[in-house]
Amino acid sequence: MNFNLVQPLRFFFGGGIYHHVANLTVVIMALAILYLVGLKIWPVSFLLWVSLIVFASIAIWRAGDFFQPAADYVQEKHKLPESIKAAVIDAIASSFPEFCVAIIAVILLGRAEVGISSIVGSALYNVLIIPAAAGLVAKGPMKIGKEVVWRDSLMYFGVVILLLVALLAFPNAWGFGVAALFILAYVGYIFWLNIDYRKHKRNLAEEDNNVSVPAETEASVEEEEESELEIRDEPHAWKWILGMMLVMGLASHILVEASIQLGDLLGIDAVIMGFIVIAAGTSVPDTVLSVLSAKRGNYDAAISNVFGSNIFDICICLSVPILIALVLTGSVTPVNLPQIELVYMLVGATALAIYLFWSDNYTLTKTKSTIMFGIYLLIILVAMAL
Repeated sequence: MNFNLVQPLRFFFGGGIYHHVANLTVVIMALAILYLVGLKIWPVSFLLWVSLIVFASIAIWRAGDFFQPAADYVQEKHKLPESIKAAVIDAIASSFPEFCVAIIAVILLGRAEVGISSIVGSALYNVLIIPAAAGLVAKGPMKIGKEVVWRDSLMYFGVVILLLVALLAFPNAWGFGVAALFILAYVGYIFWLNIDYRKHKRNLAEEDNNVSVPAETEASVEEEEESELEIRDEPHAWKWILGMMLVMGLASHILVEASIQLGDLLGIDAVIMGFIVIAAGTSVPDTVLSVLSAKRGNYDAAISNVFGSNIFDICICLSVPILIALVLTGSVTPVNLPQIELVYMLVGATALAIYLFWSDNYTLTKTKSTIMFGIYLLIILVAMAL
């Protein structure tokens, strides 16, 4: 029985970009051969690491596309509350690359600061670039719900402050206490979402049945626009979930290693590479989800996904690797982040983003979106100088 490797790869990457990925793979293989035989000159090394970063980012993006419908199937099968779905299923779907990076940085590399910087950079990217991109692709000004601004964004701002306090109070090492604090914060977020969800259900029950019809229509439209993956049953869904987690894990490892090597080549510290390159690479699924939601007119979903993902990144993607390292080694995780200014910039950018969402009667205009892009680029230039 002949096995054709082209078909599954074409299905995974999609017909639109498969040929580009195939050409990129050929380039990577040629550069890798030159590198392995000792031709480690600057152009070869530079192109190799950049190509691997691009390839890993594409793989993370496509794996996220397949992970999402499989996770949604499990959620619908077990009728999980929407609040739990948003806080757990959707967050894991979009934030698993950041979790993999944190695992790699803390456990495999022993450099927790790289994991912290990549999550801080991802949070900054999410809070500035993703809303800006969504605002620019939206058909008009984005009207954002008050609940998204005052519930999700304020909870996220509190988590960012918690991260800053943890770094200032425990600058040298993190152990069980810090990890437990982050996990408790996330449990509190889920509890808050669940209360809000129950309140929303009660409000819907009091309204006329006609109100539910457009919601069903909208849901059906989204299902029609969903990815090409068709789930047959729950075991099939779990195979895709586990398979895509493996793909994202391997791609994240390639992304981390290639970014650190590129940083060494350019004389840039690994922490800054995590803050800029790794963060952008792992944020691809979040960007795609929010941009698609904005194109469909689901503006609340486009913005709330950003905050929910960031809360998951900081609370879970930092705490769980620390707990795993504690179990495996029996010791706390060393933390060495001299670039604490990165977290200060995240606090300032978060406060500014909340103001932009709140102003003009909770409307994100294209002018505001352009400003957010500019602020992100300015922060990147400042980070490069640290």
